[in-house]
Amino acid sequence: MLRLLLICVLLSLTDGVAFAQPKAGQALLDSLLAELPRSKPDTNRVNLLNDIGNEYRNSNLNEGVNYANQSLVLARRLTWKKGMAASYTRLGNSYTIKSDYPQALSYFLSGLKIAEELKDKSLIAAITGYIGLIYFNLADYPRALANLEKALKGAEELGDKSGVALWLNNIGSVYREQGEYVKALDYHQKSLKLNEAIGIQGPRKELNFDNVGQSYLNLADYPQALTYLQNGLNLSKANRNKITLVRGYNNLSKLYLKIATDSNATSLTTLLRSNKTSTLHKANAYADSAVVLAKERGDLPYLYRAYQTRSQIQDALGQPQTALASYQDFIKTKDLVINQQNTNQIAVATLQYDFDKKETAFKFEQQLTATQLQNQAKQRTYLLSGVGLLLVLLGFIVYGYTQKQKANSVLQRQKEEINQKSNQLEQSLAELKATQTQLIQKEKMASLGELTAGIAHEIQNPLNFVNNFSDVSAELVTELEEEQLKPDRDTELEAEILIDLKQNLQKIHHHGGRASAIVKGMLEHSRTGTGEKRPTDLNALADEYLKIAFHGLRAKDKDFNADLKTNFTPDLWRIEVIPQEIGRVLLNLYNNAFYAVGEKQKMASTDYRPSVTVSTARAKDNVEIRISDNGTGIPDVVKAKIFQPFFTTKPTGEGT
Repeated sequence: MLRLLLICVLLSLTDGVAFAQPKAGQALLDSLLAELPRSKPDTNRVNLLNDIGNEYRNSNLNEGVNYANQSLVLARRLTWKKGMAASYTRLGNSYTIKSDYPQALSYFLSGLKIAEELKDKSLIAAITGYIGLIYFNLADYPRALANLEKALKGAEELGDKSGVALWLNNIGSVYREQGEYVKALDYHQKSLKLNEAIGIQGPRKELNFDNVGQSYLNLADYPQALTYLQNGLNLSKANRNKITLVRGYNNLSKLYLKIATDSNATSLTTLLRSNKTSTLHKANAYADSAVVLAKERGDLPYLYRAYQTRSQIQDALGQPQTALASYQDFIKTKDLVINQQNTNQIAVATLQYDFDKKETAFKFEQQLTATQLQNQAKQRTYLLSGVGLLLVLLGFIVYGYTQKQKANSVLQRQKEEINQKSNQLEQSLAELKATQTQLIQKEKMASLGELTAGIAHEIQNPLNFVNNFSDVSAELVTELEEEQLKPDRDTELEAEILIDLKQNLQKIHHHGGRASAIVKGMLEHSRTGTGEKRPTDLNALADEYLKIAFHGLRAKDKDFNADLKTNFTPDLWRIEVIPQEIGRVLLNLYNNAFYAVGEKQKMASTDYRPSVTVSTARAKDNVEIRISDNGTGIPDVVKAKIFQPFFTTKPTGEGT
């Protein structure tokens, strides 16, 4: 969920010159502030306060909100509806930039109501688009798309080319987040072409370049992605625009990671991939810049994305410890974003429901007022039509009839109001239940996504090695065939090529075995079959698997040794368990213990003696099995994740 449209809100209200020339922007702000003491409390002052609030959007957002509030108070005092709508819109944009989406929506809805009363099509289209941006930031893509398409249609009807380009760009972003990359690219390119035709510069153009580049990145067209992303980054640097700069850094880090690791990269990226390590370091430098800038701006959605990309890059560079730290930062920051997003979604849903309810009530009151006026007109007509006693008599008859009609009308309205409120309550309850179901489903999907990411992360490395060595081997075979066709064959070169081929095949076999072991581990983890429980001597089971694990490790590393200590409680009663499953758990724990003492032995002094201890004990109606070692230990930050499937701090193929 996401800050892209938040950025677009800011850009849609921003003069490109203000970004490109900060000093000129400050001069404008100073002149507006100097004019304020001389202004009278009229509509011009309302506009002046709003202009000052707009100029503060980059330097001091809270001060900008303060001036926008002053403009709203004055517009209300003057009962100037157009000024009130403009103030509400300015406040809505300010709170959008602050990521306070419920407050922003509240102001936008208030402004929209006034704009509809004034029938101001331009303001209606703009506010509708801004509301779409809020729903996009909350990952409510259907509502986002509905509002943005209304805004686009309004801009087209008004002939507002700048607005058309803006909403085309944002609609493309919605499609991109939904995985429709071809359609997203089409919208982004239309927006860029239109902006160039009308001469739009500054932040709008930077964002266009970045969005087109990101679309090409998603479609794996890396040369095109590099061209557009680099152009966007250069513009952002020249204009000192930190909003688009953090996006550019993050997208370029992902692009260079793809170039370094994607074996299907096109021939145009061969030069960049010629030195994989250098390309990865360049990707890491961009990721570091994205992290620093996102922290500085407090931009949590892009911060967690930057952490995620940096973790993947560090892993590809063979830096497991730093990759783990970045991954932990990614999970922690993403949790903050998701929690805040869930809270905002509930608040926004409530605001939208209240607004719809008030709209219905307002229309009902208008209908009621019209009915009352009609009844009064009828009464005056009856009183004036006739003379004398007959007129008086008829007046009494009409009066009695009217009163009866009024009573019936009141009863009917009360009945309708009761039915309406009942329907509204039922609808509200249904919406709240639907919201609750969506939140539960999103939590489940977040957990599933985390598990899927772990699996993909584990299996990606060996598959990359297999693909890369296969490509290199194919090139070597081609080179060997060409050498054999030469009249003066170089037999030494042919022998070297064959040796390289043999080594590559061995590496392919090795990494294929790694992938197979990972899949086997996943299958064992997901196995749902139930074995047969039977009374088991846990002392004997623990001792047996301890020896199996130790001798298995010794078979791979004859230099490894450790003291095996057992402290079994005698006469331990037999427990009903599935021996194979408990044995697998014990084997995993033993392997991790041996790994921990082995790692410490590499760093410790010569008098260090590795030791693994296993003990059993009775605990009321239960039996405890304890396994301990004098190895490296488990940091507190890792303890919280030890039950997370496929989470590990160890290199691939080591431990469990």
